[in-house]
Amino acid sequence: MPPPPPPPEAPPAAPVAVAAPMAPAAPAAGPKFTWGGLVDMYYMYLLNPADMSSTMEGTVGRAFDTNTNSFTTNLALLSLNAAMDPVAFQLDMGYGAMGSIINNSQVGGTLPTPPVPGAFVLLQAYGTITAMTNGPMALTFDFGKFYTTAGAEVIPANKNWLYSRSLLFNAIPLLHTGARVNLKVNDMVSLQGSVVNGWNDDPDVNAWKTIGLSASITASPMVSIVGTTYFGKETPQAGAPDTPGDMRFLADLVGAFTVNDKVGLNLNFDYIKEGDVYLVGVAAMGRFVINEHLNIAARGEFVRNHIAMDVNQDIMEGTVMLGVPVGKNFELRPEFRVDHLGQDSSFPNNGKSSQITGTVAALTYF
Repeated sequence: MPPPPPPPEAPPAAPVAVAAPMAPAAPAAGPKFTWGGLVDMYYMYLLNPADMSSTMEGTVGRAFDTNTNSFTTNLALLSLNAAMDPVAFQLDMGYGAMGSIINNSQVGGTLPTPPVPGAFVLLQAYGTITAMTNGPMALTFDFGKFYTTAGAEVIPANKNWLYSRSLLFNAIPLLHTGARVNLKVNDMVSLQGSVVNGWNDDPDVNAWKTIGLSASITASPMVSIVGTTYFGKETPQAGAPDTPGDMRFLADLVGAFTVNDKVGLNLNFDYIKEGDVYLVGVAAMGRFVINEHLNIAARGEFVRNHIAMDVNQDIMEGTVMLGVPVGKNFELRPEFRVDHLGQDSSFPNNGKSSQITGTVAALTYF
């Protein structure tokens, strides 16, 4: 008999399904931090002090370079930006002689008499909300304390062409506390409107609020123009039922011109009026980059203070400075400056019509 056929093969076992491991949950996105810093130190000498006078006499009419014949820590600045789309936060705080000047620059305050000691200062502390973006168009709101929009120069010295600030910089506001709206229309036009306490006031010194309007036009990569106005009452109110004084009006115009990658020019015009008193002035400055280790900058300006009917006080200023960068984080800035008064007037610090200084500044930043 033939052998019986082999039994049929069993079907293969069905594979056992194994659950795939769960991917770990993505960590919550945190803020993106950007840090910055600046150490600003200078030594300045008054080259024409009063006869038989001490060389420690400070300067008059300057914004921040006020101490003479002394090494001065002008500003040690720490900056932080935290971006948490659609919200951002900006904080700038520092310590130095500049802090005392800014803290005492409120309307009605008295500027410190040189030599100016150091003090802590809160320069900026504001939040930004991005309400809308559409291509190049963007709408944002700022709330808090921020730099003024007026002027061709800023508080951090490393972002200016020259070390000392212009006379016009010393005439305009430095800081504002309040709210502002920024509208970037396109890559050429940006608009800004603000409601703030006033000029450097935190808290305000009266019940009025100051209105600010600004327009920035980038006509080409070589030409940009910024026009700014602030208007409001700035007289301290104290216990009066109404804010006294006249409306203060500021019109500021800045034109920036990039001739080429080595030559730049800036033009700044200011008009400030309060009652019958007004100030009008113009400043022109230029910068020439010789090479990566050397640049030269110069500024000239004229300012007229109309004090009363037929009474004017003119002041002129000329400055030349060498910039000596070392790498990307340090610059040595020797500077020579002359301030000159018209109408046969004299500076109270030396009794002469001119104030002549030589300064060497050292800036370290990141």
